[in-house]
Amino acid sequence: MKECITANKYQMKTCMTSNKERMKTCMTANRYRIAAAALVLGLWWGMSNLYSPLVVPPIPAVAAKVAEILSSAKLWCEIGKTMVRLVCGLGIGIGIGCLAGLFGGVLRPVRQLIQPVLGIIQVVPPISWLILAIIWFGFNGRASIFIVVMAVVPTMFICICDGISAIDRKLLEMGSVFGFSVWKKLRYILIPSVTPYFASGLKIAVGMACKTVVMGEVLTTTSGIGGQIMTARLNIEPETVIAWTVIMVGIYYAVVLAGKLLLCKKHAIQRKE
Repeated sequence: MKECITANKYQMKTCMTSNKERMKTCMTANRYRIAAAALVLGLWWGMSNLYSPLVVPPIPAVAAKVAEILSSAKLWCEIGKTMVRLVCGLGIGIGIGCLAGLFGGVLRPVRQLIQPVLGIIQVVPPISWLILAIIWFGFNGRASIFIVVMAVVPTMFICICDGISAIDRKLLEMGSVFGFSVWKKLRYILIPSVTPYFASGLKIAVGMACKTVVMGEVLTTTSGIGGQIMTARLNIEPETVIAWTVIMVGIYYAVVLAGKLLLCKKHAIQRKE
């Protein structure tokens, strides 16, 4: 009995020590992020005391507005509309960008042909694409999807091309020596080598997509997060504008985290195989 109690005490002590170490490691790893968040909140608090609430709304007012939005089923529908446009634009843009990047990375003439075109697309201001999208698609959500695609494709193309170009040719030669088929080379050499470049491109693409989809909604439709921001602007409600912006930032981090988890899960499955 005494041995059992002693063992349980030891396990509890070990568990508590382990949790403390994990907490300490987490705090150390994220100390700069925590410091940055504290700095932003401190500046915001100071400016809200210096300026009118119509210029810089106080933090409690924005927090209350965020809570109000998240507790409203109707406003969740607006978030859902933006998410659908965001996912559609990202899906199409990533698909086209990765496919073009694959051909461009494998075939040098294709890269030399596509790269200048995508370079021009990348330089064109998003507002120009948006005006063209309004002419082509009208005042609806399709214009937002279009400008997301135009923002994402060049980024993914460049990242995938660079990833393929960075593959060690000796690995491909070794695969040929061991009789790897094209599918095995793709699965065990090409995809693992390109994944870090894909992850970096995805993070950049999601950030650009979140900005452009809301901009498109502000100027082309009354629905979605962009439509709600436009309504708040017309009603002179800066706390609502900032609240929707905070929610959009949260969506960005949620999408990036989901992408990282999918990539980690894929790596784990490949290691087991």
